[in-house]
Amino acid sequence: MVDFVSDSSNKTSEKIEVFFGKGTFTNNLTSNSPLKIKLRLSKNDEDGSKYQNLESYYNYMDSLITESESLHRKRILNKKFLVKDYERQKFNYENRLGQLWFTLYENNDLPIRFDTTNRIIILLKLFDNSEIYWVDDTKLSTNNYWTFFAKKNSESAKIYKAITDPNPVRVIISHGTSKYKFSIDGYNK
Repeated sequence: MVDFVSDSSNKTSEKIEVFFGKGTFTNNLTSNSPLKIKLRLSKNDEDGSKYQNLESYYNYMDSLITESESLHRKRILNKKFLVKDYERQKFNYENRLGQLWFTLYENNDLPIRFDTTNRIIILLKLFDNSEIYWVDDTKLSTNNYWTFFAKKNSESAKIYKAITDPNPVRVIISHGTSKYKFSIDGYNK
């Protein structure tokens, strides 16, 4: 468990779960090189208070917008826009389990860049020797991490449930010509 820290470096009351581990990566230049993994888990029930009603959502959105963003403030807090956005975001919230963030570091210190030109393919090998195979077709901006929401009753939910299972799971993430391999010994709830 890790404390959230505000912009002013003060701890907030929020906590997130983070898995740190090591593994290997292979691409067209190297084979079985050292890999460091940071996997952040957000459970869906951690941010539900903002979806209680339109007023709580308004307060949440209002807190995100600084005065320097006055041009955007009027548009975002417009009642018509806010009602549509609230309904869409609440629907998305109610139909997901949580969110996973993967940050992978080649040679233990260089974050890999996930880009829009390559799909991300994840293969999980479970404790009972079954496998889950999933292709993420989401178009990403170039990032040092990859994130996805696990939607209920979907393939992404199987990934989320397998990673949060107390049994060990072996993970292989493919992105372009690279393969990233690591194991999670078992999630402790």
